Amino acid sequence: MAHIFTEITIPGPPADVWHVLADTAAWPGWNPLVTAVKGVPEKGGVIRIRLKVRMLPALWVPVRVETLSPPERLCWNFTLPFGFFRAEHCFSLAPGPGGSTRFSNTERFTGLLGGAAGTIMNRFFREDYAGMDRALAGRVAAR
Repeated sequence: MAHIFTEITIPGPPADVWHVLADTAAWPGWNPLVTAVKGVPEKGGVIRIRLKVRMLPALWVPVRVETLSPPERLCWNFTLPFGFFRAEHCFSLAPGPGGSTRFSNTERFTGLLGGAAGTIMNRFFREDYAGMDRALAGRVAAR
């Protein structure tokens, strides 16, 4: 499997969820997966994110923001040269039943190492992504 996919229903409309998600400066206070962001997400811009997954030390990664469509989608990618590896991470928000939001957290892996990386990431780190989803839901509920 060359991707990770998690999804959660969050009470509240997409605009409320987006408000929390877009405030990347506040992520260290609630986000267990991306524990810091240097820079402001702007389409085409590069920011640095600090990833923390179980079993590994925290790692700073430069990512390019590919999609910024409030309040529906934020996507960034990380690419190694020569087509060895590319990871595209997307957060998607859609209206759900009863004024809720369906939030999905997806990362796709491509390139020569993409298949193996996706299999490893999905097997060992999927729960880290789901943990971020739950933490986002908790942060929205606390507002």
